[in-house]
Amino acid sequence: MLLDDLLTLPDELQREFKTLAKEAEQYISINDTSGLKVWEKTQKYTLYVVDDNNQSVTNNAIHPYIKSKMSFSHQLHKPMNNRVSKPMIMIHLSSGLHLMVQLPWQLHPAERAKYYLWTVRLCVSAIFLAIVSWLFAKHLQRPLKHLQSISHQLASGNLSVRAPNTLNSNIKEFNDLANDFDHMAGQIEKLVMSHKNLLRNISHELRTPLTRQNLAIHLLKTRLQPEQVKYFLQIEDDANEMNHLIQKILDFSRLDNQNYSVKLQRTLLMPIVTKVINESILQAKSTQEIKLVTQRSDIVALVECDLFAGVLQNALNNALKYAGGSCKIEVNILLDKDQVVIEVSDNGPGLSEVELVQIFEPFYRANNDTTTEIEGYGLGMAIMKYNVEQMNGRITAESILQEGLTIRCYLPTVK
Repeated sequence: MLLDDLLTLPDELQREFKTLAKEAEQYISINDTSGLKVWEKTQKYTLYVVDDNNQSVTNNAIHPYIKSKMSFSHQLHKPMNNRVSKPMIMIHLSSGLHLMVQLPWQLHPAERAKYYLWTVRLCVSAIFLAIVSWLFAKHLQRPLKHLQSISHQLASGNLSVRAPNTLNSNIKEFNDLANDFDHMAGQIEKLVMSHKNLLRNISHELRTPLTRQNLAIHLLKTRLQPEQVKYFLQIEDDANEMNHLIQKILDFSRLDNQNYSVKLQRTLLMPIVTKVINESILQAKSTQEIKLVTQRSDIVALVECDLFAGVLQNALNNALKYAGGSCKIEVNILLDKDQVVIEVSDNGPGLSEVELVQIFEPFYRANNDTTTEIEGYGLGMAIMKYNVEQMNGRITAESILQEGLTIRCYLPTVK
């Protein structure tokens, strides 16, 4: 419609041609052929009055080229073609004759509209190229997004994920990239599994000589002089500490194993929370206080009882160890939409922002005046994080220096 409008003669030019047609009809109405002939020659346009066979009624000579154009004449009010030329415009007269006017190329609508036409063509081409490019990009994005999804799975710990079997791409470069990804994933899986196996094997192997050492210490204690017993007690404490560290490493390795399966059950949390708090109170000093804030006893979550109890016990033990000899610890259970939030807060020295970022990393221990005097291995918080993630939850830490630390566990509730 836009092109038709641009290629149609302007209204002013149409009125001018209609005026010429009326003048021609006046000569025809009085049968003044000679006057019509003179009129044709005196006009600024090349024009002829012709019959149905395109023969001049005034016997004016018509050039064969012009006569051939008359066979392809255009209507006055119809669109022209989009090529600048000198077309013949046919106007029907009331006498059954026709006025043929040759349109100068300067007045051709295409000359006026060529910039618009190029703009329209450019826009149409741009839209077409955009659609083709979008389809082509979508075709390329599909395997790329699939590779991205697989890389995220690998980063999240699924070392067995592989690409070519599910890529379904007919592009050689993508298939080569998928094969390279698989090779990389396979090498990473070998390295990680080798590291885990080495850690487990060393831990198991260390237990045998430590057990023999404990037995030898126990036998020697009965033969020692009283003043020598204190040295062997120190050796015995060191051996027990080594056993405890090995057990922590084995627990961490067990949780980090992909084959470890968790059975989540609909569990009422309050009995477990109360039991763990009571056990922690027995281990606390007389100057330390543990308080259950929540009064709700009907909160239910999808958890594994042992894992949940271990998370809460670990959080309370850390608070008792690091919050100070006269700390106050609060445990609270909240409902937040589709999840249960367990908060363990203390009023201890807290941690800096830098320490909070690494607090859940394996074997990381905060380096401050409080932690240097307390024994630990830096595995407790990492085990808590793995336990919570195994139950489809997440754990966060929030702290203000000299005001305390808050551990929050977010666990799925029962829908």
